[in-house]
Amino acid sequence: MLHVDDEPGFAEMVGDLLEHEDSTLSTHTATSVENGLSILRNNRIECIVSDYDMPGKDGLDFLELVRDEYPSLPFILFTGRGSEQIASEAISAGVTEYLQKEGGTDQYKILANRIKNSVQNVHAEAVIERTEQRYHNLVDTAPIPIILFDQEGQAVYSNEAAVEFFNADSHAEVEGKPFVEFLHPEDRDTSRQRFEKLMTESQSMPEIEYRIQTLDGEIKSATVATAHGYYHEEPVAQAMVYQ
Repeated sequence: MLHVDDEPGFAEMVGDLLEHEDSTLSTHTATSVENGLSILRNNRIECIVSDYDMPGKDGLDFLELVRDEYPSLPFILFTGRGSEQIASEAISAGVTEYLQKEGGTDQYKILANRIKNSVQNVHAEAVIERTEQRYHNLVDTAPIPIILFDQEGQAVYSNEAAVEFFNADSHAEVEGKPFVEFLHPEDRDTSRQRFEKLMTESQSMPEIEYRIQTLDGEIKSATVATAHGYYHEEPVAQAMVYQ
């Protein structure tokens, strides 16, 4: 962790108190934005805690500089000079947390928890991103058409095989459409019942024969398998088409 405050004694004291609250925290201290940037670029920093009111560049200037190079790095503005305007500007600039300095030592337990939670959230998001990237790498190149539908039944993702199968020119032509538009009108009531059951019970449905309707009106007979899943952390129905 990096703590930036123009009062050297205070910066070191905060570092000691945070390490006392959480032994996993290791603190670097800096007394200016320039010094903080130098430490940031030469060390593995997982969170920044910064004062607002500092000579030269203030905490918001620091935040903007950090966001330019490290858009997802947790940044906590820990300031004794609080106002709605500063808080609003900090939120607009992408601050992770905004905490006002108070008397006593209880606030450092709160600050330590905010640091820990912010870092954990970034790690969790990175895991999700890697998982989704692996999913895309697998599904994008799958030889069978695959489409994901959100809880409202709208297509939110399609692979290359699906674009080709539905005689579309692009993913945009497929995505955004309700699943019933891909089916023969006589098959739509059955599909609605299956979709509702899948989303309600979060279980895969048995394969079924459907008459698939492409974007240009062609009818293709195919077997459709549907499974419950998650996409961008939201529940979806995954439809896989076999001919």
